[in-house]
Amino acid sequence: MSSPTTDQKMTLKESTSAPGVENGSSELCLKNVVRKVDYHIVPLMLLCYFLQFLDKVLVNYANIMGFSESLSFRDNDFSWMATAFFIGYAIAEFPQGYLIQRLPVSKVLGVNVILWGVTICGTAAVQDFPGATAVRTLLGMFEAVITPALIMITSQWYTRQQATPRTGLWYCGLGLGQTMGGLISYAAQSGRSTSGFESWRIMFLAVGAFNLLIGVTVTFWMPSSPFSAKWLTEEEKASLQESLLRDQGGNGRKTFHVAGMWEAISDLQVWLLFVNTVLIVIPSGIITTFSATLIRNFGYTTKQAALLNMPSGAVSVFATIMGTFAILYRFPRWLAICCLMVPTLIGAALMSFFNASQAHSLAGIYLINFDVAPLALVYALAGANVQGYTKRVTTNAIVAIGFSIANIIAPQTFRAADAPDYIPAKILVFGVCGGAVVVTILLRILYGYRNKSKVALLSTEPTASGSLEEHASLDGPDVTDKTNPHFVYVF
Repeated sequence: MSSPTTDQKMTLKESTSAPGVENGSSELCLKNVVRKVDYHIVPLMLLCYFLQFLDKVLVNYANIMGFSESLSFRDNDFSWMATAFFIGYAIAEFPQGYLIQRLPVSKVLGVNVILWGVTICGTAAVQDFPGATAVRTLLGMFEAVITPALIMITSQWYTRQQATPRTGLWYCGLGLGQTMGGLISYAAQSGRSTSGFESWRIMFLAVGAFNLLIGVTVTFWMPSSPFSAKWLTEEEKASLQESLLRDQGGNGRKTFHVAGMWEAISDLQVWLLFVNTVLIVIPSGIITTFSATLIRNFGYTTKQAALLNMPSGAVSVFATIMGTFAILYRFPRWLAICCLMVPTLIGAALMSFFNASQAHSLAGIYLINFDVAPLALVYALAGANVQGYTKRVTTNAIVAIGFSIANIIAPQTFRAADAPDYIPAKILVFGVCGGAVVVTILLRILYGYRNKSKVALLSTEPTASGSLEEHASLDGPDVTDKTNPHFVYVF
């Protein structure tokens, strides 16, 4: 087999280029269009991700505010209630994916935000373990839409190079949720509680009402596609579409193809992303649910624990911005994931093996929050390296199920019998962080192998592969990353 020519390598390179392929005034015009999209789309995605994480972390803070005592929880009731959320999350992934496939993704997202706002308000009225578990299960079912929807929206508006830092921006909602959760908890504890209406109930009611406001805004303000954006001119829409065509971007035609679904299910790439999601999320799931409880066990008051947990959010935001914006400077995505796991491993070691000191344990909790950032890069890889609408919807659902499975596992590692140190859970964190590095390296090897195979195919059968424009067309057949010979995996 002959080696690929320079022209053939350039063809592959051009298929993943950013809007910079255009020159002069057209390039400036495209930058202005992207800036417009940033102003109108990214803040809403950030708010949605912020709220869905805040809703989850509120239970963490509510638990130090008397949540378990008010509802007469015993033994592992709190862990099972936390697990119920992610059981609902996993069950609803494919139904939510079906809705995204059939309906405008922005509308599906907005309605779900409204529904989970109602559910959060309803949490203020629960009186016992069954009621709390039922509400958390419903909340998980409504919030299951968040990751698939935001990945689809991001890939709908941005090229693959642009998408990674934008994914990082909306993913910063996680860190903001941690930080704001601490402030909200502190404020709720400082306020006066009326008889039978504890401070944690006030907290849920206030946050739920804000969810309703954002849900209505997303439903009626966010466009369903670039072509329906009233704030873009026809020329700007054409410029945006052209950049997506050249980048092999966009989501393809919004039609269901069984072949695309089966390709996702049988694709090794998808399952490596799935496994990596599980391994990465287990530590963050533990910290999300139990960090305030762990800090309180160091001897701090509930108010102090809420405030001391806030730096975790700052660490998450810093790590996410650093990891995702490095891609703009051509830093490899796979290597960024591995680098971000290093402080996570250090944090896990401090918690697991040097936990005699409060300072070491607290530093460990903060450092483990570096683990939050690699998941944003996994989401970016899923959005960038999967082509075809059906395959992309299916892949996003599978990755989101991995997220829910990890969060089902995480609370169950904190058993009442292991209190107050929870050593088995801390050691598990250490082990899965190392596993995530191994899986990330395997992904890098797979992407490199597939790219070499495609270059070799073009060198031997250049005419049989069809034109780049045919395979890139947003209105063409629902080609996938594996069936499109011009598609190049980014890593």
